[in-house]
Amino acid sequence: MYEFVQGKLIEKSPMRAVLDVHGVGYEVRIPISTFSKLPALGEAVRLLTHFIVREDAQQLYGFFTPEEREFFRLLISISGIGPKMGITMLSGMTLPELRQAIIQGSILTLTNIPGIGKKTAERVIVELREKVVSLDVKDASPMMPSGPASAQDQILEDSIQALQELGYKKQDAKDALQKAWKELEGSASQGSVPELIRKSLKYV
Repeated sequence: MYEFVQGKLIEKSPMRAVLDVHGVGYEVRIPISTFSKLPALGEAVRLLTHFIVREDAQQLYGFFTPEEREFFRLLISISGIGPKMGITMLSGMTLPELRQAIIQGSILTLTNIPGIGKKTAERVIVELREKVVSLDVKDASPMMPSGPASAQDQILEDSIQALQELGYKKQDAKDALQKAWKELEGSASQGSVPELIRKSLKYV
């Protein structure tokens, strides 16, 4: 029904964005990979969408690239994987990493994603291995600026919020992020919310 939404970005968090489209605010659920590509608040943005209608809810899911949306659609085509889990899987690692884990049949890698058990990982591998071989996916997540304390605080705050939305307690998220921040200290990846979150998942 909705191919895309385009408008002014008025709110954003690691797994949610709100766009003002001619005076109407559209809430769009997004993966962390899309969040990392969003512009500053007040700027125009275009998100490709997937609209899901259920008896108790109607929800738009948004993606910055066609590859993200295609992978999401493949994931939710699997029995037992709903949109929330699909977004979580796209947030747990980069698209190239997720594709490679499926092709290689790496159950261990997939079960490192929050909420993904062994049976679900096996089902994903069996059902998607042949389908993702032909997909050409790239990790184009830009690094968020690091340096000023205020920018670092925002990066950490966004990362904490993302981990909470993935189901972790705030204190556990803080502890894990402190370890991940130290591990990445001095590297360009220290200023990347997606990379911080991926590293943090090892410690929660």
